[in-house]
Amino acid sequence: MKIYRNKNKQAKEKSAGKHLDKDAISPEVDENIETIKQRLGDPFDFMARSYSYGKDRFALCYIDGMVSKDDLERTIVYPLMDWLRENDSFDTIGDRDFRQHIQIPTKMKETTSLSSTMDDLLRGNIVLFVQGRRQAFIASDQEWATRAISEPESQTLIRGPREGFVETLSINATLIRRRITNPALRFKSFVIGKVTKTQILVTYIEGYVNENALKEVINRIESVDTLEVYETGMLEELMEEKGYSPFPTIQSTERPDVVCSALTEGKVSILMEGTPFVLIAPTTFMSFFQAAEDYYTRFDLSTFIRMIRFISFWISLALPATYVALTTFHQELIPTNLLVSLAAQREGIPFPALIEALVMEGVFEILREAGIRMPRQIGPAVSIVGAIVIGEAAVAAGLVSPAIVIVVSLTAIASFANPYYSISGSARLLRFILMLFAASAGIFGMIVFTLALFIHLVSLKSLGQPFLSPLAPLSVKKQKDAFFRFPLWWEDRKKKKKVGG
Repeated sequence: MKIYRNKNKQAKEKSAGKHLDKDAISPEVDENIETIKQRLGDPFDFMARSYSYGKDRFALCYIDGMVSKDDLERTIVYPLMDWLRENDSFDTIGDRDFRQHIQIPTKMKETTSLSSTMDDLLRGNIVLFVQGRRQAFIASDQEWATRAISEPESQTLIRGPREGFVETLSINATLIRRRITNPALRFKSFVIGKVTKTQILVTYIEGYVNENALKEVINRIESVDTLEVYETGMLEELMEEKGYSPFPTIQSTERPDVVCSALTEGKVSILMEGTPFVLIAPTTFMSFFQAAEDYYTRFDLSTFIRMIRFISFWISLALPATYVALTTFHQELIPTNLLVSLAAQREGIPFPALIEALVMEGVFEILREAGIRMPRQIGPAVSIVGAIVIGEAAVAAGLVSPAIVIVVSLTAIASFANPYYSISGSARLLRFILMLFAASAGIFGMIVFTLALFIHLVSLKSLGQPFLSPLAPLSVKKQKDAFFRFPLWWEDRKKKKKVGG
């Protein structure tokens, strides 16, 4: 038995040694290049350029389109050739000396793993192989086409900065650094997705951040086990609390000023390569009704507009259900003149109020999606004209009453008043469920649904933090920026913790 185990152990060690040899960098430049070509499937955009001076030889490998060829010659090739002419050989002085002559803006790193080398290559870095060396030298000189910084289309403002995030991670990090010029600003890098290997940055301010929230964010990111991640919306779904909720528990934004404000409040932001949307966690229900512009205009106007947003949210959620409940069960609550008008309008309508409301709401949702998916030049025109034409035709044909057209129109307008699309989507989903409750039990059914909704919101958490804060649990101090926006000069600027520097 002992002999058998020893043989087994030797076999395992031998197998592990072979595996390590396969991943080790060869001292032969051509062998490394061929191995990379085989593992990548001999791609058309893989470039390997070899250079020789006497007995010395080196090769530069990169992905075409991700590196500036002019900079490659100027910063690496010419300095290396000049160094070789002066020193005759790479072995004359050592690695440190020849790397000092390379004129790239970032420090070179070295690796002995071929897998690590390929990861750096696919991220747009330059790989330098030197004949006789069992390590690769990685130089960062990435350059590819990027979208110019422009105003975010999903969060427009009348007053405030016009800059929005783009799809390049380094540019987005720079936009945050320009606004928070403090040495306590931290960026932690992670790679997620077994296939895509997407790079993300967890950003926070040391000394201000909620440590429990930071640990929870990092734990959830490290526990993500998936093949692909292309957008922060996918990461958001993977990080959210277990169980279903129609409400988003992680906030997303395209605005750098919103992210910086959240960081100073002790929150954590998550940036991802390839998307302009940045996640903010933890978040609260109230945060979805607070726009960046609230802090750039007077407090009285900001408070008034914020009240409009809360009212609009409730209108977009409950107005069609209220119409169904009143016309079906509670006609006595409608003023007499209005009741007579509604009765006259509904005379000859073949469908009950619930079917009437569901059909019109469904038609509007179709028009909304069509307007979004169609080309930008004709999408808004088609959606507006389609709504008018279909509404007029439905009323003229006696399929629906004019009152339901008004109700659906007001509901649609109210749903666009919120600064965050994700919370508006929650109201869109819950609106249909609330209509069914209203058609089943009238106002009583709506009350039952509303109580259940509040119970759900109270029990909901955002990365371990209460989602309905500062209402539940109640915090009187934080009410100055919940329903109301108090003047900035009322704010207590004394912080318990100081940011370094």
